[in-house]
Amino acid sequence: MKTMKAQAVANRNRKWHSASGRSIIETLIVVTIAAILTSVALPQMMSARRLMRSATLPREVASQLRFTRQQAMSQRQAFTFQYDDSTKQITIFDHNNVGNSTASCNMTGAAVLAASGYPNTACTTTLMTIPLTGSGGLPANEVSYGIPSGISSSALSDTTTLTSLSSNKVYVTFQSDGTVVDTNGNPTNRTLFFYNNQVATQTAAAISVLGASGRIKVWRYDTSASKYAE
Repeated sequence: MKTMKAQAVANRNRKWHSASGRSIIETLIVVTIAAILTSVALPQMMSARRLMRSATLPREVASQLRFTRQQAMSQRQAFTFQYDDSTKQITIFDHNNVGNSTASCNMTGAAVLAASGYPNTACTTTLMTIPLTGSGGLPANEVSYGIPSGISSSALSDTTTLTSLSSNKVYVTFQSDGTVVDTNGNPTNRTLFFYNNQVATQTAAAISVLGASGRIKVWRYDTSASKYAE
């Protein structure tokens, strides 16, 4: 039989062990180590997630530009792609400028550019609006339009340069043949630059549109080469 003293020691020892056989101290050590590992890994996971989400933005912009161009060519009339930097949204306009029952709506694609209220003229309908941020994607306050400081603003390899915002917007109007022209009918290029302001150089990208052909291309900043590359 155990003495009362031996029984007390045994009871005290049992208090320091869990049902699985681990001591409370061992459990606390495991929990502490797990917390440390989590605190180290979490910022890296968040950074990787931010980079992944940022990589999808220029692809989405290029996709909507191509869609707008396709609509212009298939319907044989002018369509406008609009990027609004204040709302981080894309809007696609159908100008209905060919075969319209309202005679005053029928005009050349170049004339649409000078029409009152462009791009949302009296004859225009909104085809769709696409948000680029929110809903589990990039926060709007992380998306910046333009070129990050420290990166050259020189022309891309296809000779295109940054298209400045006009009233916080950029317009790209595709003609019925897929080209982009000015009000005089001369080809004009458009290039949109974006970056995530939390990881600027790692996410800097551009989407260029050659006016003469309507060709659309995505560029990403190459930190090792210090330039935008295809």
